[in-house]
Amino acid sequence: MQSVNVSVPSSTGSKMAGTIDFPDTTPTAFAIFAHCFAGSRHTPGAARTSKQLTHHGIATLRFDFPGLGQSEGSFAKTSFSQNVSDIKAAAAWLTENYHAPQLLIGHSLGGAAALAAGSTISSLRGVATIGAPFDPAHSVLHYADKIGEVDEAGQVEVTLGGRTLTISRFFLEDLADTDPVVYLRKLKKPLMILHSPVDTTVGVDNAQNIFRMTRYPKSLVALDKADHLLTKQGAAARAADLIGSWSDEFIVPDFAPEDVGPDAVVARTAIGTNFGVVARTHNRNISADRTRAEGGKDQGVTPEGLLMSAIATASAQAVKAKARELKVRLADAAFERSVELLPAAGTDLDHVVRQQLLLAAQHSPLDSVLGRATITEVEA
Repeated sequence: MQSVNVSVPSSTGSKMAGTIDFPDTTPTAFAIFAHCFAGSRHTPGAARTSKQLTHHGIATLRFDFPGLGQSEGSFAKTSFSQNVSDIKAAAAWLTENYHAPQLLIGHSLGGAAALAAGSTISSLRGVATIGAPFDPAHSVLHYADKIGEVDEAGQVEVTLGGRTLTISRFFLEDLADTDPVVYLRKLKKPLMILHSPVDTTVGVDNAQNIFRMTRYPKSLVALDKADHLLTKQGAAARAADLIGSWSDEFIVPDFAPEDVGPDAVVARTAIGTNFGVVARTHNRNISADRTRAEGGKDQGVTPEGLLMSAIATASAQAVKAKARELKVRLADAAFERSVELLPAAGTDLDHVVRQQLLLAAQHSPLDSVLGRATITEVEA
């Protein structure tokens, strides 16, 4: 995986700080991630989800809304409607500079903004939300005791995550004028709603209301035991895996991987690594790398490990095939690098059968291939 920092123009022309997380291989599709209320692209929900999506071949742009994180602008001068426009601006920039986004993901208030923007971005094939409120005004309910001060000063300062934020009258009036029913009924894209049943910040009833107001195809999935900000170990990765698997149904690959037969291998260097390689065989990808001691990042199996794994696998399969031929019940067989066959504990084999199985292990199909293998050079 490689993360590239970019600068994205907002709907008002200010610069939004962004990061695109690329998979090791050419992306099959691009996505946009809209972060939570008063958060940033580096919050666990945004960063971890985006990075995990790379394992599904998806490159994701996550960016800081104006006035937050490293973006230009003043948060006090922003609004929910502007955030929706900023998502559309990010989609236009991504289309011009890379590929049109096919997937839009939003977390918390960013999820509400994604739902509002979803119907206006033609390239989208699906929208996914994580812990999104049904009504965007929910984002300021926790500051109800402070909101009254806006009438006097025109704005109010609140503390969130140790930071002081200024919420303006304009921001509140925009939220009050936003009717979620209007944009939810306009959304005609496949929708996945992820929500934790134990979310104490945005209750799960919000997900149920979104589900009731939107069209099919749609899915409502519970993120069991996850907290609202997805800070718990594995919560963001699980959300990303659910979204990645779900999106396989409708994403049209921007890049189709090579159709490699069972007797061929295509190995390509991985993006953003020293020695990382993605080997593709029989339409499956295998990640390989060197160890850290050898200058790699230890993000895949070593070439030696791949070779020994292949030998051990072929040997174990040959043993199982021979056992079936001899009608021997073999519960398990382990073939170690030391080339010693270890029948599972409790397997009762006599000496003759054991020798026949060991002989079969030494004459697996892979041994035959290695004995007559030649290297063919093909121009790239």
